[in-house]
Amino acid sequence: MLDAGFFAKHIEPRPEFLHVPGVREICSVSECISSGPENWIDLWLHNDLGWFNRMADARRAIPPGQESQFRLFAYRMHPEVFTAGGRVPFTVPDSVQPEPIPAEFRRLGFDSASKSMESILGLECSPLSCNGMAEEIVANEFCLFPGLNEAIAGAQRFAAEQPEPGDYYVIEVLEGPLG
Repeated sequence: MLDAGFFAKHIEPRPEFLHVPGVREICSVSECISSGPENWIDLWLHNDLGWFNRMADARRAIPPGQESQFRLFAYRMHPEVFTAGGRVPFTVPDSVQPEPIPAEFRRLGFDSASKSMESILGLECSPLSCNGMAEEIVANEFCLFPGLNEAIAGAQRFAAEQPEPGDYYVIEVLEGPLG
């Protein structure tokens, strides 16, 4: 797994449309349900994956006085991209040079997210939450795959079935202290 960056998010509880009682909240890499701070992109401190290389920059994106509404995440990428034609190596963009993820960060699970257009910054949708696929695929309380093997199988399935258009990436999701 390749360290890929940090991001602060406002985490939403499981939405009503997602009928999976075991899912408590949405910690996907997508911003479709649980989003980052408003206008975070305007700081121009992010890397080409749409995350921050430094924890301090991720914290800086949170509007003053709203710190208690956000949680800090770190991401690691699997070194392959899953396409309709199979697996290809993932090329890390030059701007992705994150500081090491501290040991106090804990793994929440793994996500598989799509990317369909180069013109869009970062990854797009996480079918487990965005498309309700957690209703037919095992997801943990964070609406993530519990293990790497399950996430790879999910990415292969999503690349073939296209619940959201594009290629699929596997991301380890970790959470650490905001302060």
